[in-house]
Amino acid sequence: MAEEPDSVLTREGRANSPMAQGVALARAGDHVAARAIFRRMIHQNPDNEDAWLWLAWVAESREHSLRYLHEAQALLPDSVRIEEAIAWASQDAAMPMGVVDTTGQRAAAMRGAPEDADGAEEGASYNLRERAQQRTESSGQGIGDALQSVKGKLSGIKLPEVSYDRLRSLGMPIISVLAVVALVLMVLLGIRLARNASSTVLALTLPTPAPNATATPSVDQLTAPVWVEVEIAMGQADWDAAAEGLEQIRAIDPDDSKARSTLATVYYQRGVSLIQSNDLDAARIQLDNALRLDSSYAPLQEIRRQLKLYNDGVAAYWAKDWPLAVQNLKKAYAVNPDFRDCKSMLAQAYYELAVERADQDVWEDAKKALDASLELEPGRADATQLMAMVMDVLVPPNRIVVDLGDQTVVVYENHVVKYTYRCCTGRSSSPTVPGRYAVQSKMPSAYASKWDLDMPWWLGIYWAGGSENGFHAVPLLGGRQVLWRSSMGTPCSFGCIVLDTPDAVQLYEWAEIGTAVIIEW
Repeated sequence: MAEEPDSVLTREGRANSPMAQGVALARAGDHVAARAIFRRMIHQNPDNEDAWLWLAWVAESREHSLRYLHEAQALLPDSVRIEEAIAWASQDAAMPMGVVDTTGQRAAAMRGAPEDADGAEEGASYNLRERAQQRTESSGQGIGDALQSVKGKLSGIKLPEVSYDRLRSLGMPIISVLAVVALVLMVLLGIRLARNASSTVLALTLPTPAPNATATPSVDQLTAPVWVEVEIAMGQADWDAAAEGLEQIRAIDPDDSKARSTLATVYYQRGVSLIQSNDLDAARIQLDNALRLDSSYAPLQEIRRQLKLYNDGVAAYWAKDWPLAVQNLKKAYAVNPDFRDCKSMLAQAYYELAVERADQDVWEDAKKALDASLELEPGRADATQLMAMVMDVLVPPNRIVVDLGDQTVVVYENHVVKYTYRCCTGRSSSPTVPGRYAVQSKMPSAYASKWDLDMPWWLGIYWAGGSENGFHAVPLLGGRQVLWRSSMGTPCSFGCIVLDTPDAVQLYEWAEIGTAVIIEW
């Protein structure tokens, strides 16, 4: 790999890079510190091929090295360097302990020859399998040569011509001599084969292990320095660094309950920080992660519930679903009145609900919503102004109020009582209906054909079936007989509000079409 031009990356910048620091620590033998740097680089960029290869090189054991490489291969399936490193690490793991690579091929294969601080390291150009094959071929050739040599030696031995009897007499000594010769040749052949085999094995052996080699560190020894980093990060409220360290500890020891609960606390703190920075979606993810690790953590349950109610209220708010926004924000406010801007959001939602109800002429509901908004934020100018308008509708400055319980009529002018009369309202069979009305008709006299009644000084206010109910003076039955004059103060009419004649005249002269009429118990 060629060195990058100085215009792109200066030599000084490379020397100070995390990769250069990790490589320097690895070469100095400080593998724990080097691993921490390479893990941090991978956490920041999981696709950093060089960092994965170096992490495998400084791994705690051969098994850890293979695990790191397989994890890297899952992220970088097309990496040839990682594939070669896995092959070498697997072959290396199959060698007996104490057999070391003399050529440095393992290092080059494990690293995949990543760049260091000074530029590019050259990868190993020698292929171990090719060398083994060459040596095997060489061994085979040596065996053939040995056999050929034996054959030549045997062919060079000329036995004397002897008779059959002579052969019988000499048989046993000759056989003994031939056995000795064969034994010697077999020994020579075995030595030759052993030398060839020895040269093949030596081609695969590695130098004597480092003099200061130590036993594989325990889990506590591996996690102790990382715990120190975690405690420092938590003391500085560096939740990202703390989470990174705890994830490393859990990768080493997945059953560490302390790491699990501490990581849940870190996720919780991350969520709180994100809430404060208004990144609510990310905060919810962190709180969910914390909940999966430790669902028994009480503050986590509380803040997660608050966030959900608040988020639901905000979602309804932006959808302009004011009843739902009030419902959810009210719940969030009840759990924690100081949670973010829940109070002001709820006050605004109440105000918007009041506007909606006023547009629908549902004045009582509008007033209730405004009361709640002003209770949360008494100084709201918009709510105060709308309340004045709503109250003018609910309680107009000029109005007629009928009290069915007291059988009285009170007339207000500019919110001040102007007249008070005793009256007679509808009997139980034909009751006067409570509600908010307005004078809708005005005439000196009206006639009720159903009862043959003349009703002087008529002010009609609402329709009841096919007839209109309203204010009038004592009626005349058949145009001559006065009714109900002595019944003032008790229900007596067929639904109308009957006044004594002088009172009816006075009210008739004061009221106008559209004057508000409120009938209540």
